[in-house]
Formats: sequence, C-alpha cells, structure tokens
Amino acid sequence: MCLAKPVKIAKVSYPKASLEDGRQVDLSLIDNPQEGDWLLCHANLAINKLPEDEAQEILKLNKMCTHKEINVPYYTG
Repeated sequence: MCLAKPVKIAKVSYPKASLEDGRQVDLSLIDNPQEGDWLLCHANLAINKLPEDEAQEILKLNKMCTHKEINVPYYTG
C-alpha cells in the first residue's frame, strides 16, 4: 500500500512546483496553486490541495502509525 504525503509548496513554476522537502511535483490536477499551499502528493504528482490543519493532522497521524504499532507485517516479496 502506498500513502500520499502532505507537503507545502515552496515555489510554483507551472506546471511544476518545488516543495519544501526538495522534491518537484506536477501540478496538472491542482487549480490555482500558490506558494505556501499544502498539497497531498504521491510520487511526483500533486493530487489535491489541503487546508493546513488537515495537512498537519495527517502528518501527526503518520508519525503515530508505524508498522510495529499497528501490527502490519512487512511484505518481503
């Protein structure tokens, strides 16, 4: 399973954005992206804009949910 991660836009150069974590993502699915907006991103694609409080809540929950804590076995292929 893959998770999309919230991250803040540092700079917009449409159709791409530089993010605060150093990555660049495609903004094709985002209406009117602005510096400082929070995005839900997966791989190199911005999926949705988020309010800051929702982005912070997701980040907080991600930190709390490690595989060990929720007892999900790792796939070893």
